[in-house]
Amino acid sequence: MSRLLLLTPLVLAACQVGTMQPGAPRMDQAGTCFLYVQEEGGGTYSVVSGVGDGTPQPKAMVKRGLSASEADAVWAKERKIMNINPECLAIVATDRSEARPAPKS
Repeated sequence: MSRLLLLTPLVLAACQVGTMQPGAPRMDQAGTCFLYVQEEGGGTYSVVSGVGDGTPQPKAMVKRGLSASEADAVWAKERKIMNINPECLAIVATDRSEARPAPKS
């Protein structure tokens, strides 16, 4: 029975991974783990990850100045962690193929 309890969050998270469609998890929802890539320009990227806390702009960890292969490696590592992280009640993750432009400062 305890094994079932340990697997339940993983199954729920796997079921909720998806794109930004109506009813899909959002980064600003508490318990939603998010992961995305930003294009910085000049062939460099940032990888942004965090867990939604219910605020419009949740705190995130940002790794900047990465090459394409470094960004892909960081993204893959963070994505694997999300699959087993009990904080991740839902997951929103987009890789480098869907990179967002970096915000203007």
